[in-house]
Amino acid sequence: MCFSATASFGSAAVLLVGGALCTRHAIKNDKTYLLLAITPILFALQQASEGMVWLGYNGNLTSLTTVSSIFFLFFALLFWLVWIPIVAFSLETKKWKRIFFIIVIIIGFVFGLYLWIPVLLETGSRHLIKTSVCGHSLCYITSDYSLFAITAGHIIYSLLGFLFLLSSNRIFRKFWTLVMLLGVIVYFTHRETWISTWCFFAAISTLWIYFLLINDYKAKMKKQIL
Repeated sequence: MCFSATASFGSAAVLLVGGALCTRHAIKNDKTYLLLAITPILFALQQASEGMVWLGYNGNLTSLTTVSSIFFLFFALLFWLVWIPIVAFSLETKKWKRIFFIIVIIIGFVFGLYLWIPVLLETGSRHLIKTSVCGHSLCYITSDYSLFAITAGHIIYSLLGFLFLLSSNRIFRKFWTLVMLLGVIVYFTHRETWISTWCFFAAISTLWIYFLLINDYKAKMKKQIL
């Protein structure tokens, strides 16, 4: 996360517990939501990886910092662009929207590879030069660290994110609306460390999934009783 190793590992632990509760609820009551339910666990892995980035950075362990940064950016730049539309697809009931989300999955995968592969190979126009601390947050500096390149990448990334709001599933839309709202706020308040900061708040927002699932289940039970 954007503050310290302690905060990163702490949030990862909380997310693991929250994800376990969500997964247990989905398996027991409605397996339709299983992919959405395990999302906090996946965010926990990402937060733990950034905890390792902090450990490497603070200890001047260059290899640990680099490897952990690449793993963290795998989630930030590629994985979420594919996983979130997969979740939306799994919850979709309308045929044309299912086809739409398949297209979004493909686009997200291709764009995500464009963003992350240079980081992995440490070469090309977007390779990772270094991981640094900007203020109290981590920033991942790439070779095309110009304002235009950063802004263009953020705009395309965000546009893909907003497409997920076309989901017909109410629970998914509520969750993702919060994530995108946080993304907009973070962009205008922590633009330089947007990736790190937004990923943290997006991760924490997944805990809301548990309450959304619980409330939905209670509403369904109430209707059955009535």
